[in-house]
Amino acid sequence: MEPEQEEFEDAVDSGGAWIDRVADAYAEAAGDATLGRARPAFAEQFLGVIRNTGCQSAGTPNYTDARYFVDRATPGKLDSSALVSASADTIPGVRQCLTATNLAEIAGATHLLAPGTLVQVFGFYSRSSPPNAVHVFNSPPGDLVVVKLTGTATGAGEYNGRILGGMSTASPTSALTMPAGMTIPTSDNALVLNTEEDGLNGYRLQINTYVVGCVVGATTEATPRWIVMVRGGFGQTASPTTLGDGTGGVITADYTSWSKASNGTPLNLWVQTRTFWDTSGNVLYAYLRQISVDARGLLISVSGETRIVVDTTQSCP
Repeated sequence: MEPEQEEFEDAVDSGGAWIDRVADAYAEAAGDATLGRARPAFAEQFLGVIRNTGCQSAGTPNYTDARYFVDRATPGKLDSSALVSASADTIPGVRQCLTATNLAEIAGATHLLAPGTLVQVFGFYSRSSPPNAVHVFNSPPGDLVVVKLTGTATGAGEYNGRILGGMSTASPTSALTMPAGMTIPTSDNALVLNTEEDGLNGYRLQINTYVVGCVVGATTEATPRWIVMVRGGFGQTASPTTLGDGTGGVITADYTSWSKASNGTPLNLWVQTRTFWDTSGNVLYAYLRQISVDARGLLISVSGETRIVVDTTQSCP
């Protein structure tokens, strides 16, 4: 063992013995009226890294409430691109995985911090001998976020995305141009769930557009991503289903149908909007317009009229 590491571990052991002695002194003070009221219990604080699984093994189930498995961490060397750098401590005697409760999530009974998140953990030790510790931190999870949709995920109604960061620099005197001064990550960090597509097939949102959603959890992938739930966004407009045409069609009925739930495509629908009898030419005209809706079923546009001849007068035989 290296001399420096041996000295460090001796110091850690000495520190643990000192905590025991302090706890014993508090216990004695609590039972001895001549010494007055006992002082508060011993406390410590350190950096922690949120884990994706339990401490025992890689397959240990994680908590689903405000508790988290946390690795005691040590600060790393900072560089120009890192505000804070830390990683799980690996020194024997210091290395520790523990359970810590996020005070910010107790009321909502949520579990929304992503694995790898850095937190400031406080350990409060009891007056018992030997003392036991309760570990807590206070890190409110993200709420509303802006996400850029970058592609479709494997599951229907699910998309890959990137959560925008930084502050907007938008001006009230210029038109909106996203991302409005915010920064876009270089890789996907979100799985986006569109609640409007619950139970439906396909994908109805336009890729490379922006949506606003709420962080509701994190994936269990090797590199976890935030799970963001949204409701709608800009609908797809490419490759629409077309019903009817601008010529009036043929004599047989067209039984083709469209459904937002089953087709999941945009729609171009030709409809007759009016008829007109031209007395000067003795011609009956019909006027058609194309109504276009996106894959979410929202109106995109209405075309100008197309005129077709329905009937004309004929000379009597």
